[in-house]
Amino acid sequence: MSTQIAIRLQDHELAALDKEVAEGRAANRAEAVRRGIAYLERTQRYRDDEAILLGLARRGDIVYPDLEVILDLAQAEID
Repeated sequence: MSTQIAIRLQDHELAALDKEVAEGRAANRAEAVRRGIAYLERTQRYRDDEAILLGLARRGDIVYPDLEVILDLAQAEID
């Protein structure tokens, strides 16, 4: 389902959308807006993931158990 919304943009914001279209990164203004929202969603997911990883690290939990072997190798003595 999609919902149409109306927003007011400053001239510089509209110019940014038009630049995306003019440079071929978006087919039209609506697509440029959708791409901007997708970027925002990715940023939010990364921020959420970062909070989870920081919480694990603060508790002393192993954040990347598959990499523990590599960390052990880094401390191995070399003859």
